[in-house]
Amino acid sequence: MVLPETLQTPGLMLTLEQDFREKFQGKILYVDRKSDEYNYIMLDHYHPIKRMIAHLIEEHGIKDIMYLTGPRYNAHSEQRLQGFLDCMKEHDIDVREDQIFYGDYWYDGGRDMVKKLFDDGRALPQAIACANDLMAIGVAEALVERGVRVPEDIAVIGYDSVPEGKESPSPITSMDIPSREFGEYAAACMDSLLKQESMPEFEYEAPLFIGGSCGCHCESVIPRRIVREQWSTEVSRKSLYSNFNHLTEDWISQNSFPELMDSVQTYSYQIREFDSFHICVNDLWIREDKPASVNIIKGHYTDQIAPVLHCGHSGKGEDRLNFTESFPREQMLPEIYEESATPKAYIFSPLYFEDMCFGYAVLGYGNEPKAYDERYYMWLHNLMIGMECFRRMDALQRTNQRVQEKKIHDELTGMFNYTGFVKHSKPMVERACEENRFVSVLAMDMANLDKINEKYGRTEGDRAIRKVAGIIQQCADEGAMCCRLGDDEFIMAELVDEASHEKIHEVRRRIDQSLEEYNQSPQSRYELRLFSGSRTKRVKDLVEMEDLVNAAVIRKNGHKASEKRLHGDVTLSVQEQEQAAQVKKVLDENLFTYHFQPIVSAKDGSIVAYEALMRAQVQPGISPINIIKYASHLERLYDVERATFFNILQLVDEHENEFAGRKIFINSIPGSQISGEEAQMLEKKLTKHANRVVVELTEQTEADDKTLADMKSGYEKLGIETAVDDYGTGYSNIVNLLRYMPNYVKVDRMLLTGIQDNPQKQHFVKDIVIFAHENHFQVLAEGVETSQELETVIRLGVDLIQGYYTAKPNPEILTSIDRNVQEEICRYQEESA
Repeated sequence: MVLPETLQTPGLMLTLEQDFREKFQGKILYVDRKSDEYNYIMLDHYHPIKRMIAHLIEEHGIKDIMYLTGPRYNAHSEQRLQGFLDCMKEHDIDVREDQIFYGDYWYDGGRDMVKKLFDDGRALPQAIACANDLMAIGVAEALVERGVRVPEDIAVIGYDSVPEGKESPSPITSMDIPSREFGEYAAACMDSLLKQESMPEFEYEAPLFIGGSCGCHCESVIPRRIVREQWSTEVSRKSLYSNFNHLTEDWISQNSFPELMDSVQTYSYQIREFDSFHICVNDLWIREDKPASVNIIKGHYTDQIAPVLHCGHSGKGEDRLNFTESFPREQMLPEIYEESATPKAYIFSPLYFEDMCFGYAVLGYGNEPKAYDERYYMWLHNLMIGMECFRRMDALQRTNQRVQEKKIHDELTGMFNYTGFVKHSKPMVERACEENRFVSVLAMDMANLDKINEKYGRTEGDRAIRKVAGIIQQCADEGAMCCRLGDDEFIMAELVDEASHEKIHEVRRRIDQSLEEYNQSPQSRYELRLFSGSRTKRVKDLVEMEDLVNAAVIRKNGHKASEKRLHGDVTLSVQEQEQAAQVKKVLDENLFTYHFQPIVSAKDGSIVAYEALMRAQVQPGISPINIIKYASHLERLYDVERATFFNILQLVDEHENEFAGRKIFINSIPGSQISGEEAQMLEKKLTKHANRVVVELTEQTEADDKTLADMKSGYEKLGIETAVDDYGTGYSNIVNLLRYMPNYVKVDRMLLTGIQDNPQKQHFVKDIVIFAHENHFQVLAEGVETSQELETVIRLGVDLIQGYYTAKPNPEILTSIDRNVQEEICRYQEESA
């Protein structure tokens, strides 16, 4: 059922008719407009106008009548004008062309007609008949302003009998348009169409409303009662018309859209005579990526509609706000498609300001045939003002925010500049303190920006900076802060759960991978590389945060110097430089993995411990000895030490059941102890596994007595056992054995190779065993590779055995060694007893 005269948007009916043809197969009925394609019904305005004009002629004897109709070429205007002309003709009264005026169905149309009469100096008629009451009011007002009395000097009549006309100083004589009756008739016609029957005829004769504007004595006017129907007043009910209604002030002062809608829900009681009420808005109102305040929609709705407010009949627990969901615009309102025991009607009203479309309100009175009143219209009007005020305020705030962001953001990359980084570090520091977490900072420096600028120009250099910045932001973890410190320097900070650098190394690996992909792509004209360094620690204020950033930058500069030394060191061959570069990559990206070699009891061959042996996940591979060698050359033994402890302890946590109470031997470099916050974190992890960890002291560098004393004291406090590795070589002599006084001494393979045929080696190992047992520590024979070596060391009294003969290092955690070898150990033990 279509009411075309109510749709004022230009071109809308053409669009709707096209949609009807393409998308709708049901019955269509046009109301009050003719159609060449569809069934239609027309309200008769012709005969009522004839009756109105006849009243002037027959009851008041008036013959000189001017007529003010509606717009030219409008079907209703022409029908009403024809009623006037035919009535005058039937009464043998001629009508001149200058007695007919065209208006706009609004007050101004009546005022303009009177103005033209006076401007032209024309004689006034006995009466002016108007095509509707609003123009009649405009006519009467303009006449009275010029000293012409209504109805004493000129009679005025209207048509459609609206409340404004009935309540005029001299009520406008008029005639009701039978809207309700015609609506019921329209429903009956649709019912007939659905039943494939002929539509009935409309039979109704509306009564005249006899007011005073024609010269009658207001016979139809019903005096208004001055008593109220209820005890409550507009003020006590806090209604829309109360002097104390602060609805508008509240709505235009909200700081966010959810707050605005919450306030709207609060004031919904002022119109709560409904079954349901909804506010549906363009989804831009709930989207932060494209906010409605700056993405203005003019004249239409977005593809997705957000049902932000639903109010039920009583308001008791039925109302709800929703700022997360949306539905396709074509649905209009999802509730329409829900099952209902009774029919329901919904009234959709657009929410807009000038040509800007916000959304729409949906009012439902359930199964009650009812339309909204002036109060609802004014309430919606205030809502639209509130929405526009919020839109403007939000747009202004966002503009100011963009201005402020320029002060704290690097214009070239969009990252924070250092001022912005420090400003926004405060929430990160506060969160780190509240959650007892660490802050990890990665400092980066473009390796060859100066060469890019020199060869390709600064424009290309800026492009390279933007590319690197984009890769850093893309690879950063969620919640991380990225900053461009200066020309070619960047930092990234994020919260981590422990002092380990693993998480930040993973970010660095992603960055390097993205850089490599770019370098291999066709659009790359030059190589993009980064120097980097990271630090992780707890911070309690912004001063410590800045100290942490400085420490990361210092470490980055150290790595930068190491790499430059690496590439510029003439003492290294090309092959050695390549291996050193591999070691740097392993250290930078924590590309370590570990194999576990069983340590077995010399008594029964059972596995009592494992040694975690370092491996590198790079191709071509690089041996642990070379990793230590080149890490020392790069002055990064500390990084080896840190990675070893944190990586292995992480594996122990992840494979708790596989280790099944057995010990784990971890190699340490005495001159490269972990310090600062990382030492505190390591201490917690070591304490957790104190009964399991054995620290092997590997003397690639000589440690002084104080360092050894501090190490031993620290491990003893934690309950950690120690072992001297590679005893019998290098610095591992009897003096160092006395200095260390470990829980285990590992006899080096150089003493064990061919020991079954060498009495001097046997004597030396026997002395070690005696010395160890007298001082209450165990002897571990390391590097046993033959059955003869196995038999000899068991006969010499060693406690533990490790070597390829018993079990090779394995990425998996073995639970037992070869059964034949285990039986062999038991046999040798029995024979030596």
